[in-house]
Amino acid sequence: MEPQYDGPMRRYLSALLVALSLGMIVGACVNDYEVCRFEPERCRRGRPGAFCDRDSDCQGFCCKDDDNCDGGMCTFSCDRDDDCPPDMRCEHDMCFYACNSDDDCAPGQRCEHGNTVCEWP
Repeated sequence: MEPQYDGPMRRYLSALLVALSLGMIVGACVNDYEVCRFEPERCRRGRPGAFCDRDSDCQGFCCKDDDNCDGGMCTFSCDRDDDCPPDMRCEHDMCFYACNSDDDCAPGQRCEHGNTVCEWP
């Protein structure tokens, strides 16, 4: 015979299931963000920060600038910081991950422009 849950126990179990589901969704987003920010070579195709060869590889466009994008990095066009995804800033009309120090950037990147954005040197 299966256990029967009613009243408070059923509400508790339902709330627990919802909390666990949301935790898994948020955890997946955080992990994807961390990979794109700190390990662009492992970033899912098209995400900001991912390596690319052409615009069709990206959700935005493929920055081919060797000085800032290491010859191929997915990003978005912008005129101001508000045009970029959260935790990114507008520099050179492109979105880059925001930073306060080199530790906030992927290995090989530096926190440039007065410690505001991660760029490839």
